[in-house]
Amino acid sequence: MATQAIPGFEGSIYLSKDQGTTLEKVAAIKDSTLTISQEELEASSFESNGWMEYVPGLKEWELEAEGIYLMTDAGQESLYQTLVDADTVLVRLFPKDGSGNKGYEGNAFITSWEVNNAVDDIVTLSATFRGTGEIQTITAADPAAS
Repeated sequence: MATQAIPGFEGSIYLSKDQGTTLEKVAAIKDSTLTISQEELEASSFESNGWMEYVPGLKEWELEAEGIYLMTDAGQESLYQTLVDADTVLVRLFPKDGSGNKGYEGNAFITSWEVNNAVDDIVTLSATFRGTGEIQTITAADPAAS
């Protein structure tokens, strides 16, 4: 059976300041990592028979993105402006962009913006999104669809 692997170069990130009515694609992203985690709450008692017991706690998510810095990209400018204005935006991440593909969507704010200007390499951009509230899986009618 052939693998169902997805090539990483087919992914994309979109931002929306109006909850999905208008979306901007962030250009030249080369790497992104979505991390969803859940706290573990220790719930051991005398009845635990000497074993630690845990229950699930609060969940959180974070998205890190790295790419080529482009001075003229509207999506990258929106990232920067989101940080400066302390705005919350709707973020959509598609591991594979295109109609019918699954992705993730949630509200976030920017916690870091880094421009790396190395003498022996291209100028790169890194940004970190901190999710606020739930992140959901979505299926796109087209890459920028609600």
